Amino acid sequence: MDSITIVSPRYPPYVGGVETHVSQLAQRATKFFRRVSVITTDPLGNLPSIQNVDDYLTIFRIKSLAPRENYHFPSPSGLFKVLKQSRPQVLHLHCIHDIPGPIAGIMRGNSSLIFTPHYVGRLNSGLGRILFRAYRPFIRELVAHVPRVICISRFEARLMTDTFPESAGKVEIIPNGIASDLREKNQWREPEEPTILYAGRLERYKNVDKVMRAVAKLREKNDRLRMRIVGRGPVKGELEKLSHTLGLNDGVEWYDRLPQRDLFPLYASSTAVVLASEHENWGNTVAEAIGVGVPTIVANASSLAEFVEEGLAVPVEPPMDELKLAAKIGEVIDDPKKFSPKGKQSPLIISWDEAAEKTFAPCMSLVNS
Repeated sequence: MDSITIVSPRYPPYVGGVETHVSQLAQRATKFFRRVSVITTDPLGNLPSIQNVDDYLTIFRIKSLAPRENYHFPSPSGLFKVLKQSRPQVLHLHCIHDIPGPIAGIMRGNSSLIFTPHYVGRLNSGLGRILFRAYRPFIRELVAHVPRVICISRFEARLMTDTFPESAGKVEIIPNGIASDLREKNQWREPEEPTILYAGRLERYKNVDKVMRAVAKLREKNDRLRMRIVGRGPVKGELEKLSHTLGLNDGVEWYDRLPQRDLFPLYASSTAVVLASEHENWGNTVAEAIGVGVPTIVANASSLAEFVEEGLAVPVEPPMDELKLAAKIGEVIDDPKKFSPKGKQSPLIISWDEAAEKTFAPCMSLVNS
């Protein structure tokens, strides 16, 4: 097949769940298409506008505004120009919550469409809610014309069909993959010092503050317990102040966003990974942590409940509070090997090669139709 263009709000070197998803699939799309283009934004303007990764993959970055790094408003003329230049047979749109993908869908021309919404069913800012209400009619029109809607969890699939009935009968579930090479190199072993890891965006709904309070409570009896926090976001300053208030200054290691090659060793050397968010359409860090065998504690809610159902993760029942979290974390660090998912098989834990095969192999019949 000739060409595919993938549209995403951001792409590496920006770091995040969608960025990882899109870059991993784009690298593997070259096995299915002779020409692969990615259209994305560069709010800071520090990256090349055109980057040829190899003979098959080209990254196009267009100017955009990005208030609080949550929403990306691309130049419409720039987006249209690059879409016309890439001339895709298949147009793969990402992110229902952001602007570039849906706008590209309106400009789709004769391209066959795939839509991966990354839909979480809620927005965490007033601006996001206003924007979503404004362009929701365009999303409905887009979904009505898309032959394939790819969701990454059963939870997200239910949200899509409930919110956009037009997607019924079009939804496929393809979980995010795991980097097989990093998984093999970084298998979990119980560390000598008990260490709790959180990795992800620092937003209020992630409940990182409650995990910190739980760790502080447990440190009253075990001052060897430490916490690692990887990520950035709008509440990072608040969390740093909370660390001081709780007396955790020497008990917390802070990391900025890390590339996966640096994150996987942190998984493998932690006693447990914790994600206490009650609103996730998937958990990249959860799947990756489970893949390397580290005990993983999650809120038994939204898509994270699917890992609990598969016997892969340790549940904390919502609503989240520090006492519930402290009890569960304490239970796990008392006997980590008991809670390790090492060696367990599940359809939720797949490689990126498998995810790419499921995403792109059906495109031949899609284009022919």
